[in-house]
Amino acid sequence: MSLHALEAEWKAYETLGIDGAYVDELPLPFSVQGAVMMRKQAQFHPLHYVKTLVDLAVKHGASFYEQTVAQHIETATRPIVQTKNGSTITCDTVIICTHFPFFDPSFYFARLHAERSYVIAVEAHERLQGMYLSANEPKRSLRYAVLNNRPLLLIGGESHKVGQGTNMMQHYEALQSFCNHTFGLSNVLYRWSAQDLVTLDHLPYIGPVRASHPNVLVATGYRKWGMTTSTVAAHLLTDLTLQKENSYAHLFTPSRFIAHPSLQNFVTEGIDVAKHFLTGKLEYALRTPRHISKGEGAVVNVNGKRAGAYRDEQGTLYVVDTTCTHMGCELEWNNSERSWDCPCHGSRFCFTGKVLEGPAIEPLQRIEGDV
Repeated sequence: MSLHALEAEWKAYETLGIDGAYVDELPLPFSVQGAVMMRKQAQFHPLHYVKTLVDLAVKHGASFYEQTVAQHIETATRPIVQTKNGSTITCDTVIICTHFPFFDPSFYFARLHAERSYVIAVEAHERLQGMYLSANEPKRSLRYAVLNNRPLLLIGGESHKVGQGTNMMQHYEALQSFCNHTFGLSNVLYRWSAQDLVTLDHLPYIGPVRASHPNVLVATGYRKWGMTTSTVAAHLLTDLTLQKENSYAHLFTPSRFIAHPSLQNFVTEGIDVAKHFLTGKLEYALRTPRHISKGEGAVVNVNGKRAGAYRDEQGTLYVVDTTCTHMGCELEWNNSERSWDCPCHGSRFCFTGKVLEGPAIEPLQRIEGDV
């Protein structure tokens, strides 16, 4: 983002009446050319926030069922949800908030792409004042947390499409290098990554999963703004469920398709998927599972076919078919998460073959025997 774009954002703040300011100094150990600040921001602890919402929902009569995987929906006047264990649930309205929609009658996989981003938690000397997001590249976000009365500095960034990054550990190393160079801190206590979905026009899809299915609703494509967008989705989906008017419904409806930039992005995404599909199919691995060391994962050759192998620290070998069960793209090994990631549509699988992230719903085939 250029300085001109940042100034334009500040003008939008003024137009909307957002309580903020345009400044050229920040309480950070480096200088800035300009920054847009927002006063009276609230910083949430996500787990505490969600737990409070759950407690309130239960208090008002809601029920939660864990370990109950929904796999399909029969659309009718009253939709029927089918679960993995064979149970069915009949209801007036279904709301799908499963990150990637498990029910996909409108090719959401072609209108969303998945990105991973990374965070490190570093022991700090004092609490960071405020929360920050850089406007230029590479993106860096800064915020604080407290653990056992100790201040932590959380540094995030390094976003890339799933399955299309470099050596995944390099993303953590880049954040650690930035932290050490900028703040003089090096004691990394925790690190993790997250996956987010991005729509063609960068606005979330909130509303009927398809125009012909008004009683099956979806909320997805939050583009890393889950805490705020989920609140917007909750209000909008409540109104849609109760058949109330909402002036923002048309803005977020999943059935929208704007010629620009959505059409251009649709074509670009299709080309990117095709490129990675062909690259994976043409790759020929020279290594075999027997060459894999403890703690290592890699693409291998099993009887002339591409496969994936991982050997845990105890020496147990896990070999899987690396063909994604969603649409047949070839998976890539993610060494920082020990997972098999799809560069086409963002599905992720554990080294055992279990699905970690959709749109895939079926596990990878395990390859047993003498490999």
